[in-house]
Amino acid sequence: MAVMKPEMKSFIWLETPDGSIQQVEEEVAMFCPMICREVLQTGMGSSKNYAIKLPQRVNPVVLGLILDYCRFHQVPGRSNKERKTFDEKFIRMDTKKLCELTSGADSLQLRPLVDLTSRALARMIEGKTPEEIRDTFHLPDDLTEEEKLEPLKNRTDDPRIRLLNRLYARKRKELKVRETSKIVEIEEERVDDRSVDDLLLFINSGDEDSKCGKSAKNKKKSRRRKDHLKDSSLNIENGNHKKETDSLSSSHNSEIEDVPSPSEISKLLGSTSPTNPPEPDFDDELDPAMKEELDREVEDFARRLNSVWPERMQGIMR
Repeated sequence: MAVMKPEMKSFIWLETPDGSIQQVEEEVAMFCPMICREVLQTGMGSSKNYAIKLPQRVNPVVLGLILDYCRFHQVPGRSNKERKTFDEKFIRMDTKKLCELTSGADSLQLRPLVDLTSRALARMIEGKTPEEIRDTFHLPDDLTEEEKLEPLKNRTDDPRIRLLNRLYARKRKELKVRETSKIVEIEEERVDDRSVDDLLLFINSGDEDSKCGKSAKNKKKSRRRKDHLKDSSLNIENGNHKKETDSLSSSHNSEIEDVPSPSEISKLLGSTSPTNPPEPDFDDELDPAMKEELDREVEDFARRLNSVWPERMQGIMR
């Protein structure tokens, strides 16, 4: 009788991203296209030192699930009913693990398992709103309110989508009104965030500035007043000096030259005729003492003129 030797199984060494190495049956590991290609093309996986490095998304837990799926499906002769029953039980896991299994199977290019897990995920999100989908897969809400209210594409002219877009448009308008009102409220309720010390310093500096400004203005006013008084006094002095010189020169000329005309005489004497109305008095602002002195000089001049007038008239008559 011939003795049947047991068939020796061959193994392939696989290394996960965390550095752990495990030995897997060759027929099970070769069921994954990525591992099969590495063994045939590079000869890797023959020993522990030449273990096949798996992709980053294939952690030890995901690798164990994938190998369980391969062990069942690589056995020939199983019916479709058996495979379907196994698949339905196999995908009964939480959402996070199912997503990780989908990513790992895609990395190993195991297409049947990718299709199986993708259909399971599609059934989970079917008929759910974006908010419910985010809650199901624990996704962060990174969409703004405007992005959530973007109009939907209505290629089939569905009346339900048309009504939904109208509702979105109304909500977008309300959102804009709300944002503008918030901006107005923020501008109206803007609070001074300066500290108490800063406010006191600002107030004190403002008072000092105002005091300095007032003192500067007062100094300018007083300086301007002094300049005006100085100019007026100089003008008065110049006017007095001019009047004195005019009176002296006119008196001297009256003694030497011919007799002045009647208009000049009336102007000098201050006569008030209808044809020559009185000129306005510009000496109201003079000093009383100076005014009296001027009046005396004018009277003296008139007296001398009156004394000279008869003699000149007699000379003319002769």
